[in-house]
Formats: sequence, structure tokens, C-alpha cells
Amino acid sequence: MRYLMVLLLSIAPGFVLAQSAVSALTIDDAVSIAIRSNPKLSAAVHDVKASQSGVLSARSLAEPSILFTPGITSLSGTGEELLISQPLELNGTRTARTGIAAARLRQTQAQSVIELRNLVFAVKTAYYELVRSQEHLALTHDLLKTAEEFDRIVRRQVELGSRPGIDQTHTEIEVLRAHQQVRLAEGQKGVALAALNTLLGREPSTPAGSLSLLSPLSNTPHARNRESLFRQALSDRAEIKAELAAGDIFRQEVRLTRAQGLPDLAPQFRAGSVTRRFDDYGIGIAISLPLFDYGSRRNRIRQSEESVRAQDSRAEAARNQVRQEVQQALERLQSAEAALREYDGGLLEKTQLLLEASRKGLEAGQTNIVAVLEAQRTFRSVQTERLNAQIAYVQAEAELERATGATPSTLLKALLGKGHNLK
Repeated sequence: MRYLMVLLLSIAPGFVLAQSAVSALTIDDAVSIAIRSNPKLSAAVHDVKASQSGVLSARSLAEPSILFTPGITSLSGTGEELLISQPLELNGTRTARTGIAAARLRQTQAQSVIELRNLVFAVKTAYYELVRSQEHLALTHDLLKTAEEFDRIVRRQVELGSRPGIDQTHTEIEVLRAHQQVRLAEGQKGVALAALNTLLGREPSTPAGSLSLLSPLSNTPHARNRESLFRQALSDRAEIKAELAAGDIFRQEVRLTRAQGLPDLAPQFRAGSVTRRFDDYGIGIAISLPLFDYGSRRNRIRQSEESVRAQDSRAEAARNQVRQEVQQALERLQSAEAALREYDGGLLEKTQLLLEASRKGLEAGQTNIVAVLEAQRTFRSVQTERLNAQIAYVQAEAELERATGATPSTLLKALLGKGHNLK
């Protein structure tokens, strides 16, 4: 938990480069800018600071009570004009009060961790969606060029009389469809860019710069130990820690209520006369004896005990939810990984060969135009599917990272620098 506070409180104002100076936007750059600019994380920092002050306040001894009753007449009518009493809280109320504040601090810290990891996941998801849209836009431009090339070839052949005019109608329709795909892809890119810029605290229309390319998937399968991932998630997920901290708050409230029913000592200083002369003074000690309880204290204890049981159930529900999210992320990751290997294992290459062979057959006048267009559509579909599979893979990695409660080590190193304890 300590690394979170170091992370959130020690980000130097000049760490992130000015937006105008950024020529390339990597995934870690995007996450760093979001952490720097996100108002929810700023609120989380202030919440943690407030909880820290609450712990210091709870540790302090209760304030003394000072009763000053100056006499208006020669006979004041009271036993003393000055009475100072200092409760010692030996019955455990201060300890329980401090326990409540400490549990609230842990709860606030856990909630700030949740905000951080959700933000990292949201930024990565938006970043990959923008990469997808840019790659898809480039693909539609390439397919438009191919469609226009086919249309030129068929137009010449129609003019020479080697092809029927209906074939040119087919290619013209394909060019129009390709133009529509380009326009749709441009709109999708704008939507994805606006989403990412909003997370980065920028104007929605701000150019993103050049994004880092998605690295090709390694042919070596990643070894993932399910049991190890489950243990890590159950140990690190802040959602569980937040529920446990809430339960601790109620446990400490039980202690506090019981302590309030125990006797306590309060040293006193009294003075019978202060305004006219300092006289009749002395030191004593008061003993509070909360002997009577008409049900208020007893029912407050029962209320807090039931709340403890409720929080125990919520913590178990959070553990179940964490297990589910880890399992789902693993399934998505393995599915995307398998799909990518199929595409890179020969499927993508075969569609490219099919398209090239169709082009040559078209130029030679030996291939039917319907077969050519079908080869082009197959190539487009496989390219799009391969891109979607790669995006699904990296998004599943980000989802598994969030599900296990991990924080990107590269981000931590970049933000914290050397010499900081990340544990």
C-alpha cells in the first residue's frame, strides 16, 4: 500500500513532457499523463491526507474541560469559579478511537488504489481502441487503393472489349464501398481519440501524435500459473482490502462502545475564587462511573456486531468476484492468443497469396471478376479479424493485470525513479 502514496504524492510537476513537445505517445506515456491530470486521483490523494490527519487527531488525548463561573455578586452561588478537568481515557476509548481512524485510513488507501488501477485499465483500453481504429483506417485506405487498381484494370479491359461492361459495374461498386469504409473508419478514429483525450485531461480534438506500434506476438507461449495468479489477486486486490477495512471499522466501534461503559479517571483543578482573589483552590480526581445503560450502549454494540458480520460476507463476495475476473481474463487471453497463432501460422499469408493471384489473373483476363472481388473481401476480413485478435490479446493482458491487482512495473519505475521502495 505504501507504494501507492509514493506514486500519487511524488509525481513531479515537470515529469510529463509538454503536450506540444510529444512526438510519439506510448502506452506508458498515456498512463502517466492520465495519472498526472485525472481529478479522481487528485481527490483520492486529498482523501488519504484527510484520513492521515484523522489518525493523528484520534491519537491525541481528549481535550480538557474548563468551567469558569465568575461571581456576579459577592456570593457567586457556586462551589467554585474555576474547574479544569482532564479525562485520561484509561478505559480504552482513545485506543478504540485510534483503531477506527486507522481502519478508515486503510479503507481510503484501498479505494485510492482502486481508482488508480481502474484508471490505468481505462487508459490502456482507450489507447488500444485508438490503435485499432488507426490500423483499421490504414487498412481501409490500402483496400481503397486495391479497389481503384482493380477498377482501372477492368476499365481498360472493357474498353478493349476483353471483358463485359457488367464487370466494370462490379468494380465501381466496390470502389464506392471502399470509400464508405474509409469514412466510417475515420469516424471511429475520431470517437476513439476523443475517449482517450478525455482520460488524459485534454481537449477531445487534441492530436494524439504517433502511437507506438503493437509488438508482434511471440511464438513462445507465456507460462501462467493459475493458482499463483489467484493467490496474487486475493492478496493484492484493493477491493478486498477495502471491505476488510470497513469490517475493522465496525470492530473498533464495538470496542469503543464497550470502553465508554467502563470507569475512567480525570484529574481536576478547582478554585473557589478567581475574580476577586485566588483562593480556596486545590487538586482532585474525578472518577466517571457509567453504571446505568437503558439499552442505548447495548444496542449500539449489537448494531456494530451485525455490521461486522455483514462486512465479512461482503469481503467473501469480493473474493469470489476477484476469482471470477481472473478466470475470465485468463480465458480471454488464451482465446486471443490461440486465434493470433492461427492467423500468423499461415492463414494471413494464404489470403495475401490468394489476393495476389487474383490480381495477376485479372490482369491476364483469366479470372472472373466475382472471384477477384471475393478474394479482396476475404483479405479484408482476415486482416480485420487479425487486428481485432491482436487488440483483444493486449486488452486481455491489461484486464489480467487489473484483475490480479498488479501495477505496471515500467510505469512505477518511470514515475518513482530509483531509490524508492515499491513494496
